[in-house]
Amino acid sequence: MTSSGVVVLSGPPCSGKTTAGKVMAGGLSSGRGRRHLEVDRLFDLLFPESDRNRDDRMRAYDGAHLLARMFVERGETVFLECTYARRDQRTSLLEALAGSSAPLWIVEFFVSPDEAATRFRERCQATDLDEGTVRERAQAFPYSDQALRVDSSLGTPEDHARHITTWLRQGPRPVDQDVWAQAGRDWS
Repeated sequence: MTSSGVVVLSGPPCSGKTTAGKVMAGGLSSGRGRRHLEVDRLFDLLFPESDRNRDDRMRAYDGAHLLARMFVERGETVFLECTYARRDQRTSLLEALAGSSAPLWIVEFFVSPDEAATRFRERCQATDLDEGTVRERAQAFPYSDQALRVDSSLGTPEDHARHITTWLRQGPRPVDQDVWAQAGRDWS
């Protein structure tokens, strides 16, 4: 495994990042020095009565990023899992890591708009999204050439978790944080 740092599991809604993240979290529980932070789960804990507005969502990202910084400063690797499509979400992470030498690795889950819509219809989860928004986010997600791309329609979540773990063991180059942040979208 790579040295301590932050691994972002990102991608559009319904791309499989949560499912793969949960598989990875199961494997992480037996590994020392690794933490999994699911931003949506933290959101639900912090704001159980929220209408899922943008301000509350950013507060959840900010909280996850502060926790990530704390764990990284203690020599741990943090797996942050959420969309990270927006520039402000990415910038929040970089601000929390400012002054730290923690490397940042990005794993992006790919899903076609049609597959995302199908998965969305099968979900039983409270959300502020609708099928049209899910399609649009899958179509317009700002993928990075610096990231590991995982096509979530190819293989199982267990396959994806193994692929990510193998990639990390190979010591990939961290992303250029500024380039990654600036490539984020400005969705309203």
